[in-house]
Amino acid sequence: MMMPANFSAVSENEMTYVMGGSVADYLAPAMGAAQWQNFHKNLITIVGNKYVQGFLDNTVGAMFSGAWVPGNGLKGFGGQFSAIWDANYTKKLGDDTTDLQKAGYGALGVVNCALNVVGNLAAIYNLGFGTAKNIVNDTKFNFV
Repeated sequence: MMMPANFSAVSENEMTYVMGGSVADYLAPAMGAAQWQNFHKNLITIVGNKYVQGFLDNTVGAMFSGAWVPGNGLKGFGGQFSAIWDANYTKKLGDDTTDLQKAGYGALGVVNCALNVVGNLAAIYNLGFGTAKNIVNDTKFNFV
């Protein structure tokens, strides 16, 4: 019988695995509870970073703008929801839009409004667990 030059007949009991023999040994180690907790914390922080400025503009910024009246902050959030709904539903409607398309656009608008709420909650999380930078430490003030 002719065998290729690189062939070596080895019986099953003579085989050994040099590196453990499992594909899992080559992959990254499994993430434990601490790593998943850190992942979720980082994800919330990243999402919250996107929403912090808008959240502050609609709450603290509205209150200390010099023209505050009760409800200004809610107008800001209402404006966000109105813009989201407009972009996801109102601007997509046409004369030939079917009821199924309307339902899909409406669902998209609702989902995006809900994600906006989640983003603002992540901003609140960041404000609760982070430390705001004090610009007085880094600024030189000139007095007249």
